Formats: sequence, C-alpha cells, structure tokens
Amino acid sequence: MNYFQFLREKIKGYSLRTLLFLEVESLCFGALSLIPTTVGVFLRGIAFRLMAQHCGGFAWIQPRVMLIHADRISVGKNFGVNTGSYLNGVGYIEIGNFVLIGDNVTISSGMHPIDRCDIPVFSRSTIPKKIVIENDVWIGAGAVIMAGVRLRQGTVVGANSVVTRDTEAYTVVVGAPARAIRRRYPDA
Repeated sequence: MNYFQFLREKIKGYSLRTLLFLEVESLCFGALSLIPTTVGVFLRGIAFRLMAQHCGGFAWIQPRVMLIHADRISVGKNFGVNTGSYLNGVGYIEIGNFVLIGDNVTISSGMHPIDRCDIPVFSRSTIPKKIVIENDVWIGAGAVIMAGVRLRQGTVVGANSVVTRDTEAYTVVVGAPARAIRRRYPDA
C-alpha cells in the first residue's frame, strides 16, 4: 500500500469540511500548546470554547495537551486538563462539571478493530464509542480511559490505571484493568 492509498483509506467517510476543521484544529492547538503561563491557559481555553461542541464554563488547559475532534467534545462547568494529556473525541466525549484530568492521561473515544488478519490494524478505520465522564471526577496522571466507558459521578481514577469498564458512583478505581478499591461518600 503506497502513501496515497493509505491516506485515502484513512480519510474515507470524512467530509471536506471535517478534514479542513481537523487541519485548522491541529494547527491551532499545536501552536497554542507551546505557550506557557496563564496567558497560554487563557488562549487555549478560548480556542477550546470556539472549537468544542460545548464548553459551559472555564477550561483550564495546560501546555502540550492534544485535542482531536474537539467538535465532538462537550464539557460542563469548569474542567482542567494537565500537561501531556490526549483527548480524542472521534466517538464523542461528554464531560460533566468540575472534572480534573491529570498529566499524560489518554481519553480516546475510538477503537481499532482487530477481528481480521487480512487488513492491517494500522490501515483500518476507527470504530467510534462514546465516553461519558460525569460530574466531580478526578483522573490521575498517566491513566487511560478506553472507548465506550462511563465514569460515574465522584469517581477517582488512580494514577496509571486503565479503565476498561463503567465505574460506580463515588468509587476509587486503580490498576490495569482498573478495579474499585474503596468508596467515596458525598458529604451528607
């Protein structure tokens, strides 16, 4: 497979409008991701509000955060995402209010099919699967949230955990694959 065949296969199903949006998004977030200090946070927040499907409050986005398909990411009031994290909204990501995302977290709402051997995984189209992150969730550094997962309200995901299935409200999950180790109880 040559380069042009590969590209044609990868963009199959995308409209010209979507392809142009992804290019502008990549250029914009790529350039803004290099600006340090509060000025950079402010500029990235503005760019995210313009490109995201919805942003209901303040977006605290640290340097070197990679956002792809921001137009398929919806965020409630006030969220923060730390340095080096990767959010891919290809299958849609819905984020609630007051969500914190640590350093180097991966949240990708798409998965690659592996059921056949005649087509390389590298060349296959992504299967979109929505991710929902409810209110008051904290995702620790280095965690991975797999496509199709729902993190229920009050969930805390431990550092370097891999979440492969839905969580229960107010639980702390750790490990790979992540499992609940204790409950958090909301104030009475």
